[in-house]
Amino acid sequence: MASSVIPLLLFSLFLLHHPLSSTANIHKANLLRSELLSQSTPSPNDTPVTTYFEVTKPIRLPKTTPCSYQILRHDFGFTYGKPPVLANYTPPSHCPSQNFSKIVFEWKATSKGRQFDRIFGVWLGGVEILRSCTAEPRATGTVWTVKKDITRYYSLLMKDQTLAVYLGNLVNNIYTGIYHVNITVHFYPAEQHFNDSEPNSDNSASGYRSRVGADLILPISRNLPLNDGLWFEIQNSTHIESKEFEIPQNAYRAVLEVYVSFHENDEFWYGNFPNEYIAANNLTGTAREWTI
Repeated sequence: MASSVIPLLLFSLFLLHHPLSSTANIHKANLLRSELLSQSTPSPNDTPVTTYFEVTKPIRLPKTTPCSYQILRHDFGFTYGKPPVLANYTPPSHCPSQNFSKIVFEWKATSKGRQFDRIFGVWLGGVEILRSCTAEPRATGTVWTVKKDITRYYSLLMKDQTLAVYLGNLVNNIYTGIYHVNITVHFYPAEQHFNDSEPNSDNSASGYRSRVGADLILPISRNLPLNDGLWFEIQNSTHIESKEFEIPQNAYRAVLEVYVSFHENDEFWYGNFPNEYIAANNLTGTAREWTI
């Protein structure tokens, strides 16, 4: 059976001293653009710039100016089968305000040459905060940006953590594309509303956390050191991976985040069907079904 990957990611625990009234909004990732840029002077025979975009809701931002914090800049050359790139993350103590109503993760990457699409992941303290796929570069170059609302990871972002990024890339005389990556986190201060008498209003970070944030976020992923991503890779139908964790006794609600992505021979999983359909139509392949 072809291989596939299951990254069991985030276990969010809501403790008794912070009541919660609404559901968490999971996987709000916004793919902004992927542009093919030419390094040469435009001419009538040049291929026009192609822009790729995803129809999705934009991230709702406050009117305040963000305090931006670059946490990683790295060139991913031949990285397949090698350890993830690590960086020390510290809370944004340099920001004038420490009361944030919105926190946005931004991934910017460029590449030029020939390359296939590569699955990559970003972990903070073992908690996966982004899973995506690279754009396939061309000779003229490729640029793309991904933004994701990570405000719900507030408690995680306010502590020192280890940032891990894995992008398994191959570079040789055929596949020449190197991915140049910048990762930035934008912290938006809460707006000031002078007529707001509620101490935990919707415009404050504490108010946001009481509605959708988690007091404790536990990673359900593999531990470093690794020569791969922190995800669990399932090889066949009998393969089982596990991770032990402890839930505090005063937790009253838990949210589980699961990321599933195709890798290697499982890339075209969406073309695989149940055995009955395969037999009736003389096809080959396997089906993928997940139950939580």
